[in-house]
Order: sequence, then C-alpha cells, then structure tokens
Amino acid sequence: DMPRAAITRLSQDEDGFVLMVEGGRIDHAHHAVNAARALSDTVAFDDAVTAALEMTNPEETLIIVTADHSHTLTIAGYPSRGNPILGKVNAGTGPLTALDGKPYTTLGYNNGSSACRQTEDGIDCTRADLTDVDTTEKDFNQQALLPMYSETHGGEDVAIFATGPGANLVSGVMEQNEIFHVMGRASGLVAGPAD
Repeated sequence: DMPRAAITRLSQDEDGFVLMVEGGRIDHAHHAVNAARALSDTVAFDDAVTAALEMTNPEETLIIVTADHSHTLTIAGYPSRGNPILGKVNAGTGPLTALDGKPYTTLGYNNGSSACRQTEDGIDCTRADLTDVDTTEKDFNQQALLPMYSETHGGEDVAIFATGPGANLVSGVMEQNEIFHVMGRASGLVAGPAD
C-alpha cells in the first residue's frame, strides 16, 4: 500500500521522481534468526515491486531491485522436492538426522541468538532436539551454529535486477557505487560517456 500511495502522489510531478522502497523487516527477521518472517516479508517486498511495475511506464521508469548485504541463512541437508522450506529435512524416506541423532531443518543460520539457550544451570549450547517441534511455526527461530547476540550480515554478492531505461547497464557483479551512476544517467542528472 505504501509504494502505491507514494507513486500516486509523486507521479503528479511533471519532472519525475525518485522513490526508494526498502523491505527493512527482512533484515530484522534475519537478525532474529526467524526465517519464516524473513520469507513472508520478502513476499511483501515482492508485492511492493509488483505495485511499482503496475503503476509506472516501463519505457520511462527505471526500477532496480537489490539488497545492501546478505545474511548467514543457508539451505542444507538434501531435502526432497516438496519438503516444506521451513520444515525438517526429509529425503522422502523420513526425517534425516545429523551425527548427533537429532533432526535438522532445511534452513539454518551460521550464527545467531539461537545457538545457545539459558537454563537454570547456566548457558546450554547443546543443539536442541527438534523431533517434536513445529519448525514451520512463524515464531520458530532456526538453529544457529555460532552463538551471537544477533545474527550477522554475510559477505557474498547479492543479486541486482533492473527494468526500464538504463537497465542494460545492470548485469553480473556490480560495485555499489556503479548503481548511483546507472540511476543518475537514467534520470538525466549524470551525463553518460557520449553526452
């Protein structure tokens, strides 16, 4: 709803506009090792992009979709096709277990607050047994390997996609500062090499 309201208002300016929409709750959910909310907020972000595509002219509007960093979320364990992404790994013959004999989820984090838990005897960093846990529940926190107060950002490259004028300049791996130049050229605020 917010991108629709912003585009409705900003499109009244004959000189055009620049609008940045952030799916910031995706980041918050990852820091909380909560993949369910990170994924549902990614769907909400996709809805925002869809709204922008529907409300603008692709011949005169550059839309860029990217992230400013990754997170330590991983997919692991050879789940069978159709295995719920938030579920425990099932290879089609039943739940798989790690060397400790406990089941594990398809999604997990390299680090985060769920690596250890407070008990009456102190801190316990033994991996919890998820046998009787509904890991698809929206408040479930994926298990993490390294104990941290909060999950951290990752270091791999993030995807970048674009459509509209100047989208041909967006491909492969890009330095973040190049995105500014793509936007600047599309808006006419930065001269291109032949200008």
